Amino acid sequence: MTGALIERRSAARGGAARALLCGLLVTFLALGFVPVEVTAASRTLTLTPGSDAGVSVGKKRLTSIAAATVTVPASGPVEVGLQLRASGPNSGYRALISFAADGTVSGAFRKVDGGTETALGTPTVLAFQARARARVHLEAAVVGTRVVKLYLRAWLHGQPKPSMWLASAGDASDARLTSAGSTYLWARSGAPGPVRLAYEKTTSKPFSAARALKIGLGDAGRAAAAGGGQDTFSIAVIPDTQAETNNVANTPFLNRTRWLATNRAAFDLRYVLHTGDVTNWGWLDPGQLSRARAAMNVLTAAGLPFAVTVGNHDTAAVGWNGVRGSTGYGGSAYMYNPECKRRLGAAACKSWLLVRRTEAFNRTFPLSAMGGVGGQFAAGLTDNYWTTFRANDTDWLVLTLELWPRTGVVDWARDVVASHPGHNVIIQTHNYLTGAGRIAASNGGYGATSPRYLYDKVVSRYGNVKLVLSGHTGGFTSRTDTNAGNTVISYLGNDLGGPSHNPVRVLTINTSTGDVTSTVYDPIRHGTAGTSTNAIAVIR
Repeated sequence: MTGALIERRSAARGGAARALLCGLLVTFLALGFVPVEVTAASRTLTLTPGSDAGVSVGKKRLTSIAAATVTVPASGPVEVGLQLRASGPNSGYRALISFAADGTVSGAFRKVDGGTETALGTPTVLAFQARARARVHLEAAVVGTRVVKLYLRAWLHGQPKPSMWLASAGDASDARLTSAGSTYLWARSGAPGPVRLAYEKTTSKPFSAARALKIGLGDAGRAAAAGGGQDTFSIAVIPDTQAETNNVANTPFLNRTRWLATNRAAFDLRYVLHTGDVTNWGWLDPGQLSRARAAMNVLTAAGLPFAVTVGNHDTAAVGWNGVRGSTGYGGSAYMYNPECKRRLGAAACKSWLLVRRTEAFNRTFPLSAMGGVGGQFAAGLTDNYWTTFRANDTDWLVLTLELWPRTGVVDWARDVVASHPGHNVIIQTHNYLTGAGRIAASNGGYGATSPRYLYDKVVSRYGNVKLVLSGHTGGFTSRTDTNAGNTVISYLGNDLGGPSHNPVRVLTINTSTGDVTSTVYDPIRHGTAGTSTNAIAVIR
């Protein structure tokens, strides 16, 4: 740590206080620290470029739990942590959180020895965001000597304290720190100029390994701790964005894809999927398609491959405002729009025909825009196609199918799955699960087949099908089905919340254990809608 100042509070005034401060300053300079301002009244640290800052939190302890509350400064990026088992400012374990410019908060652990930092584990993106002036609570613990275990959790002021640890790391190396040490509140800024960091409520108390284990580790923390960045990777699943493309500023859609791009490394994102209803009635409103493509282009620019699904709102089946006699556009069936017969001819104005009209969507999202295309049902169309990617020495195939697919498409899909027995297959189609989490038995009234038909012909028959993703109805739910020993996890994601709500599901897959951890994040609201874990048998 380049610069540090240890704050000590005293009720003394006048000469006694000045003598204490002078004594401390002489000690700091003798040790080679760069003094950093700490204002007792405001309890702030002034962070300068190229220097770290620290303030004493508690006396020496071997096993401890410490806490602090900080206010996110206006300039950044900034890292703030609790430094445990420290024999001095340049040693100890740091359990830290980092604040990115877009509000993303990540948790991480480092060992510091003689000023040299060593990362322990991989960073974990926490399920909330914090921007300038937000107050954030941080709690961290260190336990054990044979294997040193570190834990942390953080949360926004005013929000419930997480019931479990959000991140954990261990140190079993020969250089692990096994002696009692002091605790510091530590901070570092990446801003070009001085940054004032306000803090409060610093505490340090005795703790135990048993109490740490009793608190437990949340699913996202388990995935990060167990995977170590070598066995886990993630895919993101974007739900229906139809209403978002009516937002002229494109705020929610752009915010989501920028958030994914920013957190690509933290999640180890390998692929992004969109389960359809990308637009509302984009074939009649080119602006909707333009906004959707602009948002997905953010992923391309970040090097993130993606695959999009055609939903009913992406076809000519939708495009009427529902007002009798009106030719206005909206989210109702276009076949009832008086304009339909004049525009397309009476014979074409049937929803079961219109749902296969995807020309405008294909112009905006051609096959060339998708990542790793291996084949398609109809030449040049993104209605039905398959793509591949590789992660941690495992092969994955994403099979994207039209809504309520035609029997010929299902036959083609079956052949694709059967001809790739060494690939873990992910199927995405716009409608598969109902809002209650059942496999839908309806074709929606104008499709060719039902999701149940797809399940009977493909999903239940092939052991390499691992995940099925859909949207269209309901909210966020999932189910598992096991056939001949093969478990398939199906996820539904659908939310039309509006400009202040943009959920995205992140699936973290452990290729060694088969654990699939699902977390629904909400980047705009800086939170999460829930986490769950199931398991599949990964083909290696």
